[in-house]
Amino acid sequence: MGRPKEFNQEEALRRAIVTFSQKGFAATSTDDLMQAMNIGRQSMYGTFGDKRALFLKALAVYSRENTAAIIAELQKPGSPLGNVRNALVQFAKRKDLSSADGCMGINTICEFGLQDREILQVMRGSGVDLRRALLTTLKQAQMKGELSADVEIDALADFFEVTLAGIRVAAKAGMNRTSLMRVAETALRLFHPQ
Repeated sequence: MGRPKEFNQEEALRRAIVTFSQKGFAATSTDDLMQAMNIGRQSMYGTFGDKRALFLKALAVYSRENTAAIIAELQKPGSPLGNVRNALVQFAKRKDLSSADGCMGINTICEFGLQDREILQVMRGSGVDLRRALLTTLKQAQMKGELSADVEIDALADFFEVTLAGIRVAAKAGMNRTSLMRVAETALRLFHPQ
């Protein structure tokens, strides 16, 4: 038996993320993954495990990287409230927001709901990190007088998170970039100083 073909594992995992983002878990076959990742069955199973194990790894990377990008915007120097606004705008500008690209996070929530504990654990881990960074940034905005002391920052954080999800779903449904930016800009009105 010959040696298995060597391949770039990170590149293969990123191709799996794209495939799962476009099709979801159930509609993605092992053959789809092997073709997208440009690897054989033995390499896939030997490196990543079965389709579910690969999905969990891909979801963890996808969730961590997407959350990290938003958190990086929230934690930039300068105005905390400006950072919240910029995070929304930058999110709406993302190149992977389209009906063709899909969204692995939204697909996963729609496909699995709250039924799968392992998947929930991956999703909630990133969600907790984002929520913590968002609340910290909003509290800083209050301390700097950018938001009044009586503003319910938990409600603003909820709105921010729902807006992100709405932008993802709208992009998946085919909303164009201009309209996605209008959604973000409309949402920004809630983050104006009181």
